[in-house]
Amino acid sequence: MVDATDLIIITSLAQTVVITLTLFVFIFQFRSQEKALKESTYQNVMGRYTDYVRMLVERPELTRMVNDIGMPSQGAGESPEKLSQEDGVILAYLLLGYGILEEVYGLYSKRWIDEETWAQWSEFLKILARHPLFGRIQGGSRGTFDKRFEDYVSKLMQENKQATTRSSTP
Repeated sequence: MVDATDLIIITSLAQTVVITLTLFVFIFQFRSQEKALKESTYQNVMGRYTDYVRMLVERPELTRMVNDIGMPSQGAGESPEKLSQEDGVILAYLLLGYGILEEVYGLYSKRWIDEETWAQWSEFLKILARHPLFGRIQGGSRGTFDKRFEDYVSKLMQENKQATTRSSTP
């Protein structure tokens, strides 16, 4: 026979199980929402990347802005050289790409995108870093971007320079 104490224990146990299951459901929903937020953030960057590529064709007047800023040729302390309209557009394009890549690096640092996805973006960064005007961005904008990203790009550029030196030496 079940007495009142046993009923209280059984009821308490059932309530504990229901509350625990409810907590697990909330945790699962929260993680699903967090994953959706991360995916949405990444898709936002991808949309901006598409807009960025389109801007190169649509906005050649960006050269004036680049010349007005007077980014040094390779780094701080150097006097800026005026760019042709074509080079100014290219530099503006590279600068916008640098900013987008910094955001993607931030998502990677937060582990909002995986290693494989970052590796694809990093390859794109390596390609951009080979452009002769890219050094103006890295040197001329030093301190205006995330320091970890700037350090990553500096290391990447150093590796590119060493690889170029090795391949040009007979």
